[in-house]
Amino acid sequence: MDYRQYLIEYWDAIDKANAADYPNGVDPEGYRCEKHIAYMGDYDPAHMLNLYYPADFCGKEGSLPSIIYIHGGGWMYGSADISDRYLGYLASRGFAVMAMNYRLLQQGDLQEMMSDISGAMDWLGKYGPVRGFDLSRVLVCGDSAGGHLSILTTCLSRSEELRKIYNVGKFPFEISAVSVSSPVAETGRLYIAASEDTELGKGTAAAYVDMMLGKQGLSAPWKGHMAASEIIPGIKMPPVHIIDSENDALAAHTGYLREVLDSNGIPYELFYKSKEEGIHLLHVFNISHWEWHESIEANESMLAFFRKVIED
Repeated sequence: MDYRQYLIEYWDAIDKANAADYPNGVDPEGYRCEKHIAYMGDYDPAHMLNLYYPADFCGKEGSLPSIIYIHGGGWMYGSADISDRYLGYLASRGFAVMAMNYRLLQQGDLQEMMSDISGAMDWLGKYGPVRGFDLSRVLVCGDSAGGHLSILTTCLSRSEELRKIYNVGKFPFEISAVSVSSPVAETGRLYIAASEDTELGKGTAAAYVDMMLGKQGLSAPWKGHMAASEIIPGIKMPPVHIIDSENDALAAHTGYLREVLDSNGIPYELFYKSKEEGIHLLHVFNISHWEWHESIEANESMLAFFRKVIED
């Protein structure tokens, strides 16, 4: 079986299912947005970002604490647009929010993905302050694959060695805190639609690693520097916030991440919903349906965590 093609088709089906569910969602109130701003100057759709603000904020009032969101989608689908409602809700709570697109695995490897994210960070460092972003107070957050990219981004911001490995420059600001929802932490343990003891599970996990390494394959400098357990040790991470649920099909990855954080003495807060609290609380529930009371509870826990970090 061509496991790469299987993953492409799998995520295409997820994309279509999410699009079909979109009309069932609820639009938040109290925010405005500026969309599809080119952060590389090439007008490639993969190099666009969106900005979200409270509805009555025009920038003259000063600046707002900043949230940078990295979208999920298995590294193989999605854009900043897919989480518009969630991002609008966060902005309505008094934050300036930036969300970027980046090349997916069909278009590039993990290094190229991080180069894109780094480019969006550079854009925000240059233009964010005049657009109302307070870059002395920054939360990076992401869901699923975006959770992995949020952790990797945060580690890159704290490690010159990692930046050399990924061939990206120093970020123009520091990251105050990081929050991940249903995070995928271990890039070598991605058993999609099957368990790890099946051929499908092993095949999809291997295909993911191959795609992340790209054309350089086993000689890629970032080999061995992709999973949370490979990049976090030795790095002084900022405080971490985790949102997940027991009904999440990938909940094991929250366990993997917690083990790494615990073993490296990194402080974190966990917001976790049990099976008994609802069968609807699936993977990234707080992103896909921000309007559910459980989602609001989860997202407010993240915002309270961020406020506490920047006020200390």
